[in-house]
Amino acid sequence: MIVPFWHDHVMSAASNLRDRQAAVIREAILDALAGRLDHDEPDDVAMTQVAADAGISLRTLYRYFPTREAMFDAVGDHVVARLGLPGEITGADDIAPVFLESAMRGAQSPELVRAMLWTRLGRRARSAHRRRRVESISAALAEVTSHLPAAEARRRRAAIVYLCSLPAWITVSEECELSAEDAREGIAWAIETLVGALRQENERYEPSAGTSPRGGTS
Repeated sequence: MIVPFWHDHVMSAASNLRDRQAAVIREAILDALAGRLDHDEPDDVAMTQVAADAGISLRTLYRYFPTREAMFDAVGDHVVARLGLPGEITGADDIAPVFLESAMRGAQSPELVRAMLWTRLGRRARSAHRRRRVESISAALAEVTSHLPAAEARRRRAAIVYLCSLPAWITVSEECELSAEDAREGIAWAIETLVGALRQENERYEPSAGTSPRGGTS
């Protein structure tokens, strides 16, 4: 039996429509959850509240996210997109500017940022994005830590990775009684200083023709 071409076309169009509708509903759910996190503690957010805010039934919500944990797992990247946090770090010199931009974006939604940092479900929601950010910072620092023994390179990378984080920014602001702007500027200076020192060390130890890695003659 030959299936008419129009039948395949109709079926494909229907499938695309369903996919678009599903994407819209999923986006509405994650928007509703992110909106709740702007004001409420993550542990206090109920599935019924999210469904109501998204304009869907609780049954529909469970079809997309069967548990609160699944919903919070998905909201991390959604919040990153909502805050407009910068993406890739391609080199060591990108680290401080990306931190500055991230902190400036985060300052626009302070309650949401705090929820993502200091609560169990918030940390879970943030974990995937943070894991990718740590990996990109570590990879970018390879260009300025190649002269170091592996253990020492890991220690220095760890210090910069921590500085390039929202927890570091908030902690410095609160414990040192600095404004959010002063805290992020201070941390950015520290990151730039450390990266610059590593780059100078690396260039000094980089072997050139007829020279040993430590600067002696071969």
